Amino acid sequence: MMLNVAAIAAGAAIGGGLALCVAGCFPRVPDLVQTLARARDGTPADGFTGDGSPERPEPAWLSRFLPPRVVEVLAGGRHAVELEVTGQSRQAFAATRLACVALGLVFPPALVGAMAAVGLALPWSVPVVASLVLAGVLFVVAEVDLRRRAEAARHQLRLATCAYTELVALERAGDAGVVEALERAATISTSDAFTRIHDALVRAELAGHPPWQGLADLATRTGVAELADVADIMATSGRDGAAVYTTLRARAAALRTHLLTSAAAKANATSEHLIVPVAGLGIAFMALVGYPAFARIVGVG
Repeated sequence: MMLNVAAIAAGAAIGGGLALCVAGCFPRVPDLVQTLARARDGTPADGFTGDGSPERPEPAWLSRFLPPRVVEVLAGGRHAVELEVTGQSRQAFAATRLACVALGLVFPPALVGAMAAVGLALPWSVPVVASLVLAGVLFVVAEVDLRRRAEAARHQLRLATCAYTELVALERAGDAGVVEALERAATISTSDAFTRIHDALVRAELAGHPPWQGLADLATRTGVAELADVADIMATSGRDGAAVYTTLRARAAALRTHLLTSAAAKANATSEHLIVPVAGLGIAFMALVGYPAFARIVGVG
């Protein structure tokens, strides 16, 4: 009887987790009136990040299900920059961490229940300890995955910034004004990074700020300091009328060199990490080839 109760409880927990996953796949539609009202006020609208780029879809029930205090604890403070650069809402990230914890708590008891069904009984302390450990590990894994995705997004934004700086310099060399050069260069590409830069310029224009202020705000929110450098250069040109073609080209060249150096260092580190498995594979192959002869010698001896 106890075995049936454990199996039913494990099945109910797994079914509940699957139901939550299915419910999270239904996105909400941003309210048009609220979106336009917040755009006039200069604050981010629901379904959009601070620079105007769309966020990832967020389930409609998520805000009601998770208390604001829980969201603040799980996805606030030090995660703000990572969430901003990846375009993920705080509610979605908090729900992801809770789902990881729930999975860690449910999986070991379910596995132990399945083992008990075939006659492999384990002490009750085993699933309890395993659940706590797995829940803690998955809780940390969610944050590590967020940081990994944020770093990849920053790298793509840095690559776009390098190209954008070159394009702005070319626009300035063609006698385009400061504002015109920034806006034209941002419309050259339709990639996600260029779209974010263009949206930052548009949001600054709607708020009545100069376009370089939009770049500076985007740099602060995403942690990409290279955008702030471009903003400072263009702010100098906009206020004082300074010629910035040479400065922009030099800044783009320095950023390109930095990116190439970082890529080369990462490639070298990856190559060094491959030494151990390749050496182990070679040793295993030599052992496989030499085993018959070795066995024959030992057998004869």
